[in-house]
Amino acid sequence: MYRGLRGRTARIVVLLAAGATLLLSATTAGSAATGRQAAQRDAALTIGYPGIPPIFMAVRLYTAQSMGYYKHYGVNVTLKGFATGTDAVRAVLAGQIDAAWSPTPFALTLIAKGNPLVAIEGMDKVDWLIGSNSSSIKTCSDLKGQNIGVDSIGGARYQALQAMLTKCKLTIQDVHPVVLPGNAAIQALLAGQIKASVLHLDDMALAQSQGATINKVVTIAQTDPYQHYDLLVTTRANLAAKRTAFMHMLEADIATTRYMYNPKALDKVAQIATVTGEDPAVTKTALQQFLALKWWPLDRSGLGIAGITRTIYENVKLGNIPVGSVPKWKDVVDSSVWKQAFAAVNKKK
Repeated sequence: MYRGLRGRTARIVVLLAAGATLLLSATTAGSAATGRQAAQRDAALTIGYPGIPPIFMAVRLYTAQSMGYYKHYGVNVTLKGFATGTDAVRAVLAGQIDAAWSPTPFALTLIAKGNPLVAIEGMDKVDWLIGSNSSSIKTCSDLKGQNIGVDSIGGARYQALQAMLTKCKLTIQDVHPVVLPGNAAIQALLAGQIKASVLHLDDMALAQSQGATINKVVTIAQTDPYQHYDLLVTTRANLAAKRTAFMHMLEADIATTRYMYNPKALDKVAQIATVTGEDPAVTKTALQQFLALKWWPLDRSGLGIAGITRTIYENVKLGNIPVGSVPKWKDVVDSSVWKQAFAAVNKKK
């Protein structure tokens, strides 16, 4: 009897041990799967940009996606268009997307008001101009009382208009901004619906391709060529949670920019740029102008102290940033992620 009991006990011990092994294996496998799923989530980012269809600054994003740079550097990027850059930034603050390209003055205004945004990449060259289809509007002072196309109230074109009007000592109250998001501004100008609009270089390339005469009334270079154009912003909490994914995304941006500046890539990138809704002849002309301007910073973060600081104080003068809550460069920028990405890209060369 004792021997039988001892035999049954031994079998029970073996069965329990086997069950424990299976449970441990299942738990380990489950933990590994959960870990892989978490890693995949961490390596996925949704990036917002202005324009539906996208404005020209988004060409680098679509080049990175089309040419496989995001995938190569280990990040799954979803691109999401918004009517304006201001809408895209609001989606970041609402937690709907991970990051967005924002007009620098708008991002600075939000940061000055205490919003937890931080810039990790930038575009520090501006190409803004006010164009007109009317012979009656030749100088800056001729803009007084005119309807002028902008993207949104408080948006990039609106704030560029504010800055350019200072050339002739006009203010935004002296004109009538007309909201025309994205490419609608140049379309309205070409259709004769308005006489003046804030434009990009690619808008001028489109007008040229259609044989339309659009006069440059005033350019941002005549008022302040050192204004900062755009910032890629996320929340500080999201940057901390997804720092590695953001670093890989910036690696892709750095590599994509190098590709875009290769003359042999011109035709390919011009074709990708048709995502803006324009044909390759227009996008090629515009692309050449933007590359000559160094619009997309080559091997630079685009987060220089001088340009951002100058834009801060320009917007204090314009009344967009309250005097009592002026942010400093270090309050706006985290350049460490870009530096880390730049070192990684160069190491992999």
